[in-house]
Order: sequence, then structure tokens, then C-alpha cells
Amino acid sequence: MKYDYHLHTEDSYDSSLKAEPLVRKAIELNYDEIAITEHLDLLPQELRIFGLPSLMRYQKRIKALQSSHPSIKILFGIEIGDYHQVQDFAQNLVAEIPFDLILGSVHFLGDHTNIALPLPKPLTANQVKDYYLQNLNLATNCNIDVLAHLGVYKRHYPSIPDESFAYPIIKDIFSVMIERNIALEINLSSLRNGYPSFLPEPHIIELYLQQGGTKFSIGSDAHYLEHFDLYRDSIPMQYQTSFRHSN
Repeated sequence: MKYDYHLHTEDSYDSSLKAEPLVRKAIELNYDEIAITEHLDLLPQELRIFGLPSLMRYQKRIKALQSSHPSIKILFGIEIGDYHQVQDFAQNLVAEIPFDLILGSVHFLGDHTNIALPLPKPLTANQVKDYYLQNLNLATNCNIDVLAHLGVYKRHYPSIPDESFAYPIIKDIFSVMIERNIALEINLSSLRNGYPSFLPEPHIIELYLQQGGTKFSIGSDAHYLEHFDLYRDSIPMQYQTSFRHSN
């Protein structure tokens, strides 16, 4: 099973990736499934700049792709940023739309720091705890299939930091995910930015396994065609089974 469940194309404001060449490349590389997961970012500071995408237009576009490329399964997905902070608004938007896959992700701390962008300095210990508490809130309270890019704030760090002080919160996140059948995404975007590991790192994945976690998702988080499939071979085989097809 070769798949990628985190891809951004025409309806993501920060993407230069076009869906048609993406699908052709996926077929050439023998992918079984891909999920296009456009951004749905609903915080006021995001809507003010980027506006609200048309979900119906997006759905129509994916249906056309599915129809024209029957040799590969194309999932209709969405990545809802900071879902827990805009829960009622987001639920009303997606309630009647039949998404195959909903990713939940944290992009902002409680102090409004955007941790999806390169940071001028590493987060403080309190900010790291806040980041993981935001993920715990998201996993506990929102209807998602996948928790995306856990640890994203480290994406541009030069080395792996010691986060052992946050392990109790991380274990709580994993316990909730296991109880609610939420898959843990292995996100490859950090490797493109010079970080020496995918996210979350193997020692964090080990905490997930120790809690009894078994459901994984793989996402390149590609916004450019050249990023698709990059570093996918770095993921150990035992994590590569799609949670949609696992026992």
C-alpha cells in the first residue's frame, strides 16, 4: 500500500502544486491512494488575509479528478487548522460535505505565535507545553481522522530538542487518540527543511506504541510538485500501513 494523505493543491492559499500533474506523478510512482487535503483555516487573522475557500467548488474539482483518473484512488480531504479554537464554525461548514478524510492540526499557540512558520528562536518550555496542550484539546474535542504534523514547530530546528518535560502531555494526547481511533501522521515536511527526522520523531512514536497505538498515516505535506514522494523511503516499513487498510 503506497499512499500520501496530506497534499495541498489549488484551493490552499499557500500552495503552488497543481492537482493534475500531482495525480500523474502519483500514478507514475505507483501510488495506490492519495488524499488532497486543502487548508481550512478559520481563525480571524487567517480569514482576514486569505478568505474562506469554496468547499463546494473544491468538492466538484476532486470529483472531476476522480472521474478522469480511475487508476488511482483520490480521497477528498481537508486539513482544519486549530479546529478546537473554531469548533462550532468549522463543524457547521463541513457538516454536510462528505469528506473522506479530516486532518486536524495546530498552527497557533495560545499567545498567537504561528508555529507553522520558521521561528526566530526556539520555543520556551512553557510554549512547548502550550503547543502540546493545544493538540490535546484538538484530539479530545474535535471529530478528526488524523492528527497532523505533531511537533511542527520543530520543522526548521537544526537539531532534535529534549522534550522529555512534555512527555506526560504527549502520552495523554496518544491515549485520547487511541480511544477515539485517531491516526498519528508521520509528516515528512521537516526533512525538507533540514531537521534530522520526520515528525514526530522515532522516540515520540515509541511513546505512542507503548500506549498501544497502532494507526499511522503518512503525509508529505507537499505544496510543490518536487516535494511529493520526497523522503518517503525514510519511513520504516512497520509504520507504512495505511490506517484505512490496517486490521
